[in-house]
Amino acid sequence: MLLTLQNLKIFRRRLSSLAILLMILIWVSGLAVAIWINDYQKQSAIAVFNQQQTEKLALAASGLTDMLQVWQQRFNEMTADDAADPVAYGWPDATTACVLTEIPSAPTSEACIPVSFGTINSLRQATKQGISDIAVMQPNTPQAHILLSKSLDNASYLVVMMQVTELESKLRERYLAIGSGSLALQQGAQNWLTLIEQGDSKAQQSSRIYTQALPGAYWRLAFWPAEGVAKSAAWPALAMLAIIVFVLSWLVANKFSTLRPKKQAQVGARPRPVEYVENEVNIDNTPTPAVIRVAAPKVSKTESVDRVRPVDIKPVIFKAYDIRGIVGTQLSEPIMRVLGLAIGTEAQHQEQTRIIVGRDGRLSSESFSDALIEGILASGCDVTDIGAVPTPLVYFASQHMQTHCGVVVTGSHNPQGYNGLKIVIDNKTLSGDAIQGIYQRIQQSRLYNGEGQLRQADIIDSYIEKVKLAITLSRPLKVGVDCGNGIAGKVMPRLLTALGCEVHELFCNVDGHFPNHHPNPAQPQNMRDISKLVRDKHLDIGLAFDGDGDRLGVVNSEGEIIWPDRLLMLFAADILKRHKGATIIYDVKSSGLLEQVVTKAGGKAIMCPSGHSLIRAEMLKHDAKLAGELSGHIFFNDNWYGFDDALFAACRLLALIADDPQRRGATEIFAAQPQSFNTPEILVDLDTAECRRFMTQFTQNAQFENAEIITIDGVRVNFDKGWGLVRASNTVPGLTLRFEAETEADLEQIKHQFIQQMLQVKPNLSLNF
Repeated sequence: MLLTLQNLKIFRRRLSSLAILLMILIWVSGLAVAIWINDYQKQSAIAVFNQQQTEKLALAASGLTDMLQVWQQRFNEMTADDAADPVAYGWPDATTACVLTEIPSAPTSEACIPVSFGTINSLRQATKQGISDIAVMQPNTPQAHILLSKSLDNASYLVVMMQVTELESKLRERYLAIGSGSLALQQGAQNWLTLIEQGDSKAQQSSRIYTQALPGAYWRLAFWPAEGVAKSAAWPALAMLAIIVFVLSWLVANKFSTLRPKKQAQVGARPRPVEYVENEVNIDNTPTPAVIRVAAPKVSKTESVDRVRPVDIKPVIFKAYDIRGIVGTQLSEPIMRVLGLAIGTEAQHQEQTRIIVGRDGRLSSESFSDALIEGILASGCDVTDIGAVPTPLVYFASQHMQTHCGVVVTGSHNPQGYNGLKIVIDNKTLSGDAIQGIYQRIQQSRLYNGEGQLRQADIIDSYIEKVKLAITLSRPLKVGVDCGNGIAGKVMPRLLTALGCEVHELFCNVDGHFPNHHPNPAQPQNMRDISKLVRDKHLDIGLAFDGDGDRLGVVNSEGEIIWPDRLLMLFAADILKRHKGATIIYDVKSSGLLEQVVTKAGGKAIMCPSGHSLIRAEMLKHDAKLAGELSGHIFFNDNWYGFDDALFAACRLLALIADDPQRRGATEIFAAQPQSFNTPEILVDLDTAECRRFMTQFTQNAQFENAEIITIDGVRVNFDKGWGLVRASNTVPGLTLRFEAETEADLEQIKHQFIQQMLQVKPNLSLNF
């Protein structure tokens, strides 16, 4: 009996020791968890802070960019005569303005401005490109000054020196909205020199979270957050955790403190372990299972293969340069959710985490946009919803807010029953293989899981102010505007009023039923109303827009249609005055006279396939200053962002008319251009599969004597006195044709040759043009 009791005591002491050891382990584990939670919340807070700061800094950089553009535009218009009084001309901070007759060979103080090696480099740059990038000369010295320089026609140089104070005040103004940290304006290319600094310089010991180059200058904006900016919110939870650990430790010690069997107190049912459950896309709109979900990492560079419930996504909706289909049969809310998931995944795959989403005014666009946003958020991407706006404003927002990504829910100019998506990722409009890549992601279920954040923003006012900075009208114009009940009606009348125009609206209320006429200015019948309005009201010009506001139609003061390739002639001649030798891009449907105009003005003309995304890609490839196509997509890359923007193009046209030195009207201006006989776009209805077969056979069998055959997009045949084109449309089922010639007889002869060859391929084709 004594031996038994002694053994029991020894056993109890050993159990007590084990209990103490277990308690220590629990305390250590609790402390480790506490440290991990604290660090995780701190890092999360830092990430949120950095993202918020980045958005504010993007706006600050945009403001400084706007200022630089105003400087450049004002300086570009300045003449040698204006150098006599730069303050009166609009340079209140100018200290000197003068003309240098040559570039000094070495630094000197005997010229009209102090000449340093930097000044010499700036003048040499002006020789090459007409105007030099803005820079601070002799920085961080009492003689520091901003220099603007440009080459004049007589091989001399106009220069303006400015104080650095205006730049400092602008930076200080922008800094006030940013908060703690260090903001620096730096100059250089590789070895950056800080010109102006705001905030606490000690913050620069931390990692820089933002850098943005300022176009038109040798400057960049850099920001370092303040140390300790993210405060931990974990300690209240850690205190509760300590109490729980103490109670559990006491219970463990108490449990092993005696060997007597004891009935355990029933504290409650043991909680089931929380397990990760993959996010699913509810294609059939059924409710999700009642389980606890833990969000996957927001961004993963390794694609996770997730199971997505089967959904009938037809490959036919993945077009050459967008996603487009018939509402109800080819597109639905569930399909839009899956498309959003795939687009968000692709954006993250390209290291982009924020996407702008906008929509047009079609009846299905709002619900489609909501579903699309759900899918993008489920991929882990953040979304900024800018609501119902024209397509160009989504492109603008992606630049203005520095997201570099945008998706527009739009059916563009297609019939009422259509809708779709236009997609930009990393500043590139998706087309061709990239569009097919979205489809492949869905088919192979290569999709991310995550939880993105949703924000909302109103971008219209910012857009209007930006256009006003880039364009001014020297005199008011009377302008007719037909938006065809498309989404351009939400912005265009306001924009024209802000520019000082007398605006006469036609169908500018947004109505997805399109009760008056279809919003497609490429079709002459849709231009009748604006032509009549211009004639009846004796207006200076008439403007028309497609359903999403990225295609422009124009009628002159007599109500005659001015096709977009003739607009390109006018724009090209104007741009080439300031950018000698610049490249101009145009599509296969455009007039052959356009190449003549560009070449005569000293530019380089490049023909490319039709399609807004294809043209934008060519524009980036060749660094073109202007691009466009017959359908009305026009891209400016001289003082705008290089995306197709019919609203901005319309304003540029108004500026050319208002500023015409001879005070000519639109009719006289376009009458002075080279003329030809031509047709609008002609559409021959044919289903998509039949179009492909027809074009394959036509391309193989086409025989045109004494002609140049171009097959970059369909078949374009250049004759001595004109040309003809047949191609498969990428937006609607059918063939697109167009013809141009020097005389009406030549035009009919070219059309006849095409009709003969087309009927040899498909004898039952209906050709009545």
